[in-house]
Parts: sequence; C-alpha cells; structure tokens
Amino acid sequence: MNTDKASRLEALLQRPLEKLGFELVEIEYQREAGDRILRLYIDREEGIDLEACSQASRAVKGLIDEAEIEYDHMEVSSPGLNRVIKTDRDLQRFTGQTIRLKTVQAYEGPRKMVGTLQGFSPTEISIINRENHLVTIPRDMISIIRLHPDF
Repeated sequence: MNTDKASRLEALLQRPLEKLGFELVEIEYQREAGDRILRLYIDREEGIDLEACSQASRAVKGLIDEAEIEYDHMEVSSPGLNRVIKTDRDLQRFTGQTIRLKTVQAYEGPRKMVGTLQGFSPTEISIINRENHLVTIPRDMISIIRLHPDF
C-alpha cells in the first residue's frame, strides 16, 4: 500500500477504533491471486476474538467505502503472537517480553536479533540477547520490531 494511502487510512480509522477500545496495530494492502486484500490488525489488552473483529469491521467498512479505498476483500484480525511493535506505548507494554528485531543494512552489528526487551529511550532500544548480554541499538538503525513467541 502506498504510504499516502496508508497514512490516510490510518488517520481515518484510528479514532473510530479507539472509541470501541481497539488499537489499530497495522494495515496491509496487497494483491493476492489478483485480488486486492485490505487487512486491518487490531488489538486490546484483553485480546481479540471473532466478535471484536466483527464489531471493528462493521465500524470501519462504511468509512473505508466513503474514502473510496478500493479493495476486493477486507479482513480484520488480531496481530497474532508475532505482532509488530511500533510505538513507545507498544514498547512500554511489552517491556520484559521476548522480541525479535531487524536492523537496516548500514548497522554494524548483527542484522537480526532476539532478546528480552529491557527498555527504550527516544534514541535507543535495549535488549538482553540470547547470550545474556545487554545490547543497545539506535532506533534509527531498526527496520522492524516484533514480539517473538518464546516457546
């Protein structure tokens, strides 16, 4: 999904979903087997079930149609066990949890890391890696952070 369309859709849907107690975690818009698929990932403290997905879908479908965002299928889902961590609110919520992150090519350390999220600042993320070492990564070097199911 192009950045302008994604930003516009996020701005359009965030408040109505928040009024229902949902957090809009991620938006995907992609082609699959020739169809345009719009996926909205939502979350809340108590988790997401089928009724929550239905409620969120009913709340936003008309807004998306009015905005003339074209799609063939829309799905509303939980972000799952490996949800994306984007905001400081997410970082605060998941401190102490196992995460995996990828860094951008220019970063001098390993490109992929798994560890326990220890803390964060506006400029850095700190994790305890699998070797039990504290590692601090500049935020501008991180391309993505996800929860990592720790089995």
